[in-house]
Amino acid sequence: MGEKPETLDVVDFAHLLPPEIAQFTTRGVYGDDNEHLSFIQGAGHGGSHPHLAHEFVRSIVEERPAAIDAETAANWTAVGICAHESAMSGGERIRIPDFGRTAP
Repeated sequence: MGEKPETLDVVDFAHLLPPEIAQFTTRGVYGDDNEHLSFIQGAGHGGSHPHLAHEFVRSIVEERPAAIDAETAANWTAVGICAHESAMSGGERIRIPDFGRTAP
């Protein structure tokens, strides 16, 4: 059992980021001897992390609400935490808390 990594063509939007962080959409932090499936496929989650961090910092600099609000971030994070808890408990069904959503 387990996953067999395979290379995927992931759309890269690095050109939308400042040059100093654009490089992080296509490479990970692991070395050749310690690769993780998501990094083999393109810097983890399709290279989204630099975009999320950049948006958060820009929202502070521009004194505006971030595109990903606290409720959305909590809901996204809870899903991963509960999935991990379920996997570590033999697939037991885990209730995902609802942190609410702000109306658009």
